[in-house]
Amino acid sequence: MAESKESREEQLKILQKIELENLDVLMDICKRHNLRYYLIGGSLIGVLRHQGFIPWDDDIDVGLPRADYNKFVEIAAKEIPEYMDIKTMTSDPNYKCYFTRLINNKKKIYWDHGQYTAKIGIWMDVFPLDGLPNGAFARKLHVFNVNVHKALYKFTQLNYITTNKERPFSERFLIGFARVTHIGKLIDADKALQKLDKTLQKYDYDKQDWAWNFSGCYGKREIVPKIQLGGARTGTFEKRTVSIPENSEDYLTNIYGSWQELPPVEKRVSHAVNFAD
Repeated sequence: MAESKESREEQLKILQKIELENLDVLMDICKRHNLRYYLIGGSLIGVLRHQGFIPWDDDIDVGLPRADYNKFVEIAAKEIPEYMDIKTMTSDPNYKCYFTRLINNKKKIYWDHGQYTAKIGIWMDVFPLDGLPNGAFARKLHVFNVNVHKALYKFTQLNYITTNKERPFSERFLIGFARVTHIGKLIDADKALQKLDKTLQKYDYDKQDWAWNFSGCYGKREIVPKIQLGGARTGTFEKRTVSIPENSEDYLTNIYGSWQELPPVEKRVSHAVNFAD
C-alpha cells in the first residue's frame, strides 16, 4: 500500500473539492425530483459557523426524511454520473453500513474498517431520518426494539466492527460477549437486517412529532423533536444555498453542546488520508 505524497493541507483540499461535487449531484437530484434533504452533523455546524466546511473537516453529512431517502436511493442509482457509485446495505455484500454512501471515483483512498480494507472513492454519507412515536414511553420502547435488532445484526458482522474507547461500555461489552460466544453464527444476517429495516420504518416521519438519525454516532442524543430535523430553511455552504433543519441551533446543541465555540487548537486536525492513486 503506497503512502500518499500530498501534505495534510493538500489532502484536505482534494477531499473537500470532491465532496462538493458529491453534494452538487445530490442537490441536483433532490431539486429535480422534489426531494427534501438537510445538511446535518458537522456539516451543519459548518453552515452556521463557517458558511462552509469546518476548516479542518473533510466530509459532508446529509439526511433525508425516510420517504425521500428511499426515492433518492432508487433514483440516484439511475441518474448519478458514470464516475460515481451508490452503496447501500443491499447493493454490495462487502458494504456493511445501514446508511447510503454516494461515492466519487475520480480519486480513491484506502479505507480500513474493522478487519476489512477497501480501495474506495471519496464518499458522502446519506442518512435516512425516521419518525418516532410521540408518546415518551412508546418512544423508549421503540428505540429499545430497534437497538435489539441492531445488536442481532451486528453480531453477524463482527469482522467489520471496530472496538474502541469511543464506544459506550455497553456496546463494547456486547461486542466482546458476541466474539467469545460466537452467537452471530446462529443468526441469519439477511433476516436480521430486514427486520431492523422494517422496524426502523414502522413510524412515518411525516406523521410523527419526533425524529432521529438512527445511524448517527451520538446515540440517544440523535432523538429530537422533528422541528430540529425537518422544516424548511436554507443556509450557505461554500457559496451554495443548502437546506438545513428549521431549528438547527437546538439540534446542534442537543448533539454537541457548545457547538458555537471552536475546539482547542490541538483538536483542529484533519484526518490522515492514504490515497490509492
